[in-house]
Amino acid sequence: MSTALPAPTVSGLVSHWSVQPVAIIGLAALVVWYWRTVRVHRGEGTPWPTSRVVTFGIGIVLALWTTCGFPQAYGRSAFWIWTSQQLGLLLILPAVILGGGPLELARLRGGPDGRVQRFVDSGPIRALANPLIGPALIPLASVVLFFGPLPGWAIDVQPVGWVLQVLVLCVGGLVVLRLIGLQSTPSSMAVGLALGIGSFELVLDAVPGIVLRLHRSTSTSYFDHRLVHSWVQGPVHDQQLAGAILWCVAELVDLPFLVLVFRQWLRADARDAADVDAILEAERIMRGEPEQPSEEPARDTPWWVDDPAMQKRLKRQG
Repeated sequence: MSTALPAPTVSGLVSHWSVQPVAIIGLAALVVWYWRTVRVHRGEGTPWPTSRVVTFGIGIVLALWTTCGFPQAYGRSAFWIWTSQQLGLLLILPAVILGGGPLELARLRGGPDGRVQRFVDSGPIRALANPLIGPALIPLASVVLFFGPLPGWAIDVQPVGWVLQVLVLCVGGLVVLRLIGLQSTPSSMAVGLALGIGSFELVLDAVPGIVLRLHRSTSTSYFDHRLVHSWVQGPVHDQQLAGAILWCVAELVDLPFLVLVFRQWLRADARDAADVDAILEAERIMRGEPEQPSEEPARDTPWWVDDPAMQKRLKRQG
């Protein structure tokens, strides 16, 4: 029996904390860099939206709570809490933190030839923008995180769990990169392909959660090392609850992604159409052709009513 830990309560969400030194050091360094960079950026007369700073601050606070607050205090005792913690690090927090623009800020400060820009333009990172590669990260990460020996290692050896949390947050950042746009001008075909594969991913992401939810025996080594308390649920029930959370969260996170990709598809299609019109207009000018007449007024009758071929066909049939 381990040291007594009270059953989870609503008040415990803010009252229970557990120090995670790796996350604290990493988040503190990120905050210091971000704040200094924003000050320098604004000092040069270049505006940086306050909304970005607020979003970044919210992301840091949530990351600190996730790694040092209630999820960390109870993560070694309940698999569903540990699962929720990893999902937050993988799917939610990276989007909030990157929504504050640290990557864009680093790219602006480093210039077109800076290290950050070279990193973004590197082959492995650009491959994540490929709709055939990027979407596979989430189900692959889910299998690695929630099945097999890794959960047991993470709670049995605390430094392993600390490092794992940082790695999960970084992997989540790589997943989010395809939402904030690595390609400045993706074609409508590429975005449409991403939308189609994203719809398939909506089904694929549910598989790990469904397996955990329906499995009648434990599928992870977590339960060999967890801290046992009087309020702790049975291993199978705990795993099934974790599977339900994984299933729901993975599906809910995919929906905003599909909406964002659909909006990007509309913008890319409009941009491609404008580019084609510009090319055709440039070719017309080079050939010396007269300017095209303005568009015909909208018709109140169907096109086939005034079409000669259709009129002849209708007369023959009559």
